[in-house]
Amino acid sequence: MGKRPLDGITVLDFSQVLAAPFCGTLLADLGADVIKVERVGYGDISREYGPYVNDVSLYFCQYNRGKKSIAIDLRSEEGKSVVRDLVRESDILIENYKAGTLDKLGLGYDELCKINPQLIYGSICGFGLAGPLSHLPCMDIIAAARSGLLDCTGEEGGVPIKPGFSMCDTWAGLQLLRGLSMALLERQRTGKALRVDIAMLDCAFYMCEWPALEKGIFGTQAQKTGNHSGMVAPYGEFAAKDGNVVLAVTDEAEWRRLCEIPAFAFLADRPAFATNADRVKNRVELALAINTVTANLGRHECEAMLRAAGAPGAAVQSIAEFVESEQAKALAIVARGEQPGVGDVMTLGNPMQFSRTPVDVSAPAAARVGQHTGEIVGRLGYEEAHLRKLYESGALQAADGLQ
Repeated sequence: MGKRPLDGITVLDFSQVLAAPFCGTLLADLGADVIKVERVGYGDISREYGPYVNDVSLYFCQYNRGKKSIAIDLRSEEGKSVVRDLVRESDILIENYKAGTLDKLGLGYDELCKINPQLIYGSICGFGLAGPLSHLPCMDIIAAARSGLLDCTGEEGGVPIKPGFSMCDTWAGLQLLRGLSMALLERQRTGKALRVDIAMLDCAFYMCEWPALEKGIFGTQAQKTGNHSGMVAPYGEFAAKDGNVVLAVTDEAEWRRLCEIPAFAFLADRPAFATNADRVKNRVELALAINTVTANLGRHECEAMLRAAGAPGAAVQSIAEFVESEQAKALAIVARGEQPGVGDVMTLGNPMQFSRTPVDVSAPAAARVGQHTGEIVGRLGYEEAHLRKLYESGALQAADGLQ
């Protein structure tokens, strides 16, 4: 394999569960040497999350592939000393502890940048570093609830609905990756490092799109529109004989192409659907009219009919259907890997592709707690007696005992 974009970059990954680990995995895919600093004994909290195979958490494996694990007791002075030595050799540090946690341990930004002025320090905090909530823990659903994101979802008049995945966590992880990339560029240009701070609350609100715009411009609360859009119509989900199909008409040319399909020609003569503004106003009536057609067709039959006419639409697929699709295979979205203790496992590919520098999604498997402790501290040049003291005191842990 050729040189990857981040070959030669060393990352200290103090992350837990999902938001920052997600970022760390992408950094590893891109070639960075990612050293995951874990708790002595139990490691990352997400090692306790299912699903399990032979007591191995596949959840943990998904977001920690390609990383090396060192187990350090961050409460001990000896453990903190090891971290400081690793910082001297690192380019980036990422963490998503509650705001101020590493500062209390003497391992915050101000202290570590004295040791290594070139260190880029990346943090994800639920509520950010300022404000009355900054000291509180924050999970994905809490950020979604506080930001207004949850209140934008669901059917009109109904209760808010949580997205089907951890949207705020993963979006925060992507924003951290973006910030770290800009910080590396800034360091290259100026020779100066940066701190990159991401608040999950900010990320959640940033995704609120047109409901936030409506509030900002008109001072009004956007109505929930369920599986349909409040800006354009028809843009949403419709019933088919064997599931559902979506339409995504975003301009008048696409509307005309939809109406040129014989089964939908009757829509063109309805004054209530004459313009996009009319269709949005009357989207419930429009949805009912479209459903009279789609409900008598299979979802893939609907998709083929729409595609032939140049009207944007698609069958709603399950994850299983998508994984087995020719499109997913062509894009290498899904990869396979060998996980010790589990065997062959499916892993998610990396959505970033470059024309010259490859992205490796078949990276080494997720590590056991402390699997690489000996290798990593070996870089620091410690004398044998000092190493033995670190292990015996519990400041360091190796997966296979003293190394």
